[in-house]
Amino acid sequence: MIKFNKRVATLTATLLSFIVLYTLFNSGARFANQLDQPVPLKTPELIIPNQSTKNDAPLPFMPKMANETLKAELGNASWKLFHTILARYPESPSENQKSTLNDYIYLFAQVYPCGDCARHFNLLLQKYPPQLSSRQVAAVWGCHIHNQVNKRLEKPQYDCSNILEDYDCGCGSDEKEVDDTLNNETMEHLQSIKITEKENEQFGR
Repeated sequence: MIKFNKRVATLTATLLSFIVLYTLFNSGARFANQLDQPVPLKTPELIIPNQSTKNDAPLPFMPKMANETLKAELGNASWKLFHTILARYPESPSENQKSTLNDYIYLFAQVYPCGDCARHFNLLLQKYPPQLSSRQVAAVWGCHIHNQVNKRLEKPQYDCSNILEDYDCGCGSDEKEVDDTLNNETMEHLQSIKITEKENEQFGR
């Protein structure tokens, strides 16, 4: 009877040992397989910066204009158009009118036929963005931009207090009676309008 009990105990111990070894072997095999598998990496969410601002607008793409005579003629004609547009701009523009003129100015800088002139003008727009809250402000801003170009070319500075009168379109006395260009504003008021750089507070849009 004692021998029988010893056999049972021996078999039981052997069986338990086998179960323990089998369990350890399978666990080790699964762990080894896991080490062989590539570890999945979590893909970070991409953050795309907003590139819709005017500062990120495409640069001018026209070639350099070597003919100085044609460059000067083009400049004179373009400045006349530029200042006349600003002098005809509404006194109290709507948001849509501000946006339309703003887009026109930036597109004008991109497609201006003199490439080196256009690139310099584009740099000026980055430093002095269009200020279009009213006709007077827009006209003085345009005059300020023109004077920045004059400074670069070592030309005389223009008196911006006369900008609206000097670029009167000559549309007739009937229209002048209805639409007073200066809107009863004095020359002192035009001279008081200050053009701010981008990092400072701006007039309007």
